[in-house]
Amino acid sequence: MFDISRARPHAVRIALVAVCLLTIFLFFDPIGFASSSIADHVPGKTNHVTHVVMFQFKRDADPAAVEAACAKMLALKDLCLTPNTNHAYIQRITGGKDNSPEGLQQGSTHAFIVQFTSSDDRNYYVEQDPAHQAFKKEIDPLVEKATVLDFTNGKFQ
Repeated sequence: MFDISRARPHAVRIALVAVCLLTIFLFFDPIGFASSSIADHVPGKTNHVTHVVMFQFKRDADPAAVEAACAKMLALKDLCLTPNTNHAYIQRITGGKDNSPEGLQQGSTHAFIVQFTSSDDRNYYVEQDPAHQAFKKEIDPLVEKATVLDFTNGKFQ
């Protein structure tokens, strides 16, 4: 057994700093290291809402226009702002063009995953955010079909 009274004060400080840093990374994931952190599953903590969007772009859509639409979708992370504080509220957006060999895409060509801290943020994004509303109108002529699925991380009932 380790006897802390015999440890060097410097070694104890290093150990405490290491434990503190590990705690910060496990619970707060400040650099997005894990796709979901332990904090996402702490009882009583509001879990994130994940918004999955799949687009089937029209066959005759200009590839440059599709590329621009995808870039604009990713840019929504910085363009969507809360009306009160004028701060960005989307935690993350990631996406890309389908490359699955399974053949189960049902026409979808591109997919995006948008993560929100709460359902209130997601609802504002879907129903009111001016940047998102403008984006939807702008890409409408390019899109054949859009499929959206939202879920609260870790909730299956």
